Amino acid sequence: MPLSFRKLRAFWRSPPATKYPSLPKALSAWGPDARHQRPAVLLRWLVTEWCNYRCPYCPQTHDRRAEKGDGLTAHAFDNFPLETWLEAFDRHFKDYRLSLVITGGEPMVDRKNMPLLLDHFSAKESVECIRIDTNAWWKPEQFALKDISKIILMCTFHPSQTSEDEFMARIRRILDAGFRIGMINYVMHGADKDLFEDRRRRFRDIGVALHPNPLWGSNGTYPEADLAIMKSSLPEVDYLYRTGTQNPYGKGCLFPALSYEMDYKGHIHAGCMSEGGLFFDSELPKRPLEAVLCPMHSCVCLDKYSFLSGIERNISTNPLMEYKKALWDRHPERD
Repeated sequence: MPLSFRKLRAFWRSPPATKYPSLPKALSAWGPDARHQRPAVLLRWLVTEWCNYRCPYCPQTHDRRAEKGDGLTAHAFDNFPLETWLEAFDRHFKDYRLSLVITGGEPMVDRKNMPLLLDHFSAKESVECIRIDTNAWWKPEQFALKDISKIILMCTFHPSQTSEDEFMARIRRILDAGFRIGMINYVMHGADKDLFEDRRRRFRDIGVALHPNPLWGSNGTYPEADLAIMKSSLPEVDYLYRTGTQNPYGKGCLFPALSYEMDYKGHIHAGCMSEGGLFFDSELPKRPLEAVLCPMHSCVCLDKYSFLSGIERNISTNPLMEYKKALWDRHPERD
């Protein structure tokens, strides 16, 4: 049974630490580097709920200036100037190697601030990876960045919002501009699930992995047809966790010790923990010093369960590239 709210809150206030010898590769990648002795940290940043799409299954508000309480809106750079965010980043992470995940909404819809933000991070030696979750609607020439070598994209294909040919043309344009794409997250619904295998091969032909992302059924589980696609396409561990078949409870996890999650208001907390603070405070919330025992009975987030003992896939500061390799290896004989 899941922990009660009271017990869960108590757990995250004082999580039991555990040393796991089965996590040496992850600790080697995220621990202090040989050159500067700086540990790495993963920051997942929900920068906005503003989006150019209106997917019927999306719970976000989509509007840039939607009121979100405290006099703030749904977009980070309307709430605080870009310079204020950058100052806080430079202050808090000056002694770390940073792996950054920028998600939304659609981050690239802000054509004023995003190029400045990305150029700032790309120029910093301490920033090792910049992952952007995007629907790929934008044109690369709209983002004339100085350096894109640290950027990797997780592009989502929403058939309810764009055709396959239109989306494919966008992906080709982005690749031709030199951007790396870790994978295409394919949101399947209705008849689109029957097209998965053909589309998987078509994207594979241009060097991009297609990842199945079916919608939950009304009862909170996946229909049998969706489960079949996931089972045939995903690495086993991802199938087990994505479908809720595998239980992470009691397993050692490095995600809380190595990561932060932050929203467009600057609310930030360590890993999955409930206690947090503000990004603009003098100090960030404390993280556990080592792996902790997971109190949850379900984990479907790729970034999180990949840090569990026994999986240990995040062996570099570019987790999406590690997952692309796993997808690539799933069916080499079919490609």
